[in-house]
Amino acid sequence: MSISSDFDKKEILNFISELIDEKINALPAENAAIMSEESRKIKNSRSTGKLFAFFEDHGFHIISLTEKQNLPRDRVQLAAQLTKNRKTLSPFIQCLLHSNEETFLLEKDTQEYLTCLINICKLFANRQWIDFQYQKETKTIVFKRKPELKGDVKYFLSGIYGEFGTARIIEKVLQEFAVARNGFKYKIFHDIKLKRPGSPNQCDMQLDLVIQLPEGFCIFETKMGEVLAIDKWVDRTRLFASGKSHFITCGADNTLNHKIFRPFLLFNLDQLPEQMFALLNKDYPA
Repeated sequence: MSISSDFDKKEILNFISELIDEKINALPAENAAIMSEESRKIKNSRSTGKLFAFFEDHGFHIISLTEKQNLPRDRVQLAAQLTKNRKTLSPFIQCLLHSNEETFLLEKDTQEYLTCLINICKLFANRQWIDFQYQKETKTIVFKRKPELKGDVKYFLSGIYGEFGTARIIEKVLQEFAVARNGFKYKIFHDIKLKRPGSPNQCDMQLDLVIQLPEGFCIFETKMGEVLAIDKWVDRTRLFASGKSHFITCGADNTLNHKIFRPFLLFNLDQLPEQMFALLNKDYPA
């Protein structure tokens, strides 16, 4: 009786052991099944495979991205102009988006300031976002908001233009650096959405801009306002920054001294070309 019982126990243990082995061997296939079809395409693409592997090593799948800015050329040019003149234009844009009034009193009395404001009003009027007139006697811009000033237009003017303005500046720097380094390779990716495998969320993280370089990646977050979201900035730096891979916050406040934030990288939009060139020269010396 005891011999039979021992035999039954061995059979049961062998069955359990085989079942455990079967489950362990099936884990990679189950994990692969978690990956969406779009993620699988990004992983297997020659142009995005290296990028996918970088984020996969950090616990994320890329669920979507844009390899080229998905804005019309004229909108990209407008973004660059708004970014360049943000200090002058920001009060007017804030009035346009958030004030109940439809008048804007000029804050300065210089021709350069007036020309900048009038030019941007003309561009907005050409896009059917506003009607306007300048009252010279009272130094006031009187405007009327049009129905087109809503949705993605308001989203763009609320600060998203800064992301595209930043991208354009960085692209120019990379173009110049590639010429100087004779064949230096890079890729630019926009609006990358990440998700942890098995996460119930539609998206766990969204990144404005990622540059793929020969030996690493530069991830950029653009902040046009006074709030830098330092906690998120620090967490993402610790997560992604290593060796020649960097997480960089681009801020619009030029009163902040980037040196006091070391080792975390704070770039300022006014000095962005110089700071970007310095980083590239450090990582990829001639």
